Amino acid sequence: MNNYLLGRVAFSLFGVEIYWYGIFITLAILTAFILSFVLAKKKGLSSNLPYEIIIAILPLGILCGRLFAVLFDSGLDITDYFKFREGGMSIIGAVIGGAIGIVILCLIRKHSFLEVTDMVCVVLILAQAIGRWGNFFNNELYGQEIINPALQKFPIAVEIDGKFYEALFFYESMLNLLGFVGLICLYWFTKNKGLATGTYFMYYGIVRFILEPRRQGQYILMLGKVQISRLMSGVMIAIGLGILIYTIVKIILDKKKKRAEQNG
Repeated sequence: MNNYLLGRVAFSLFGVEIYWYGIFITLAILTAFILSFVLAKKKGLSSNLPYEIIIAILPLGILCGRLFAVLFDSGLDITDYFKFREGGMSIIGAVIGGAIGIVILCLIRKHSFLEVTDMVCVVLILAQAIGRWGNFFNNELYGQEIINPALQKFPIAVEIDGKFYEALFFYESMLNLLGFVGLICLYWFTKNKGLATGTYFMYYGIVRFILEPRRQGQYILMLGKVQISRLMSGVMIAIGLGILIYTIVKIILDKKKKRAEQNG
């Protein structure tokens, strides 16, 4: 399977080429935004919260995602920062920027941090699943070459310039979709703050930690000999584990306190 039947450009609007990549990123954002209203209603949160969240995280997510790419992508440098149409965006950098935005929002609006991040993490992993298809149309984010003819077919492989490579974008998209199913069930059927957040960081960190070494070298962000995305994936796993431990301990202590009060 390859994208040559469609190409990178979806259509032109007033002389400006609109790329499939941008369409999928926009679709991902819109889907996440719409779903956030459903999740906010489920938890009895303000209907204004999704508007506040997108204002808080979208600008910083884009700016930090781009900064992360130009700092650590060997094909880019800081002078390329404003050349957005030429490509280069780090999801992990965007997550960091979005997290900063949420911290600022919660400090200003006095929201519960974990209550907000629980909702954001559910819609975020779905957006990531959708957005990964933009990499398909850009002929990027593929893995090692596949020599076995029996495996040279989608969804195992994608064809790039006559050769077949691991369809890493598809692997991650499907794993993110699976993660979304788990996270929305966790969000929907539990009342404890932090479970969805901790699970997201651990799960997505593990997915990236496993898939990152499979990428072609030009798609691995490096700092010297260190794979930055893999390092940050490890950090995400540690953060997720910490949040889950905190949440579980809090659940246990709250239950003990409630029993003590009942036995009064």
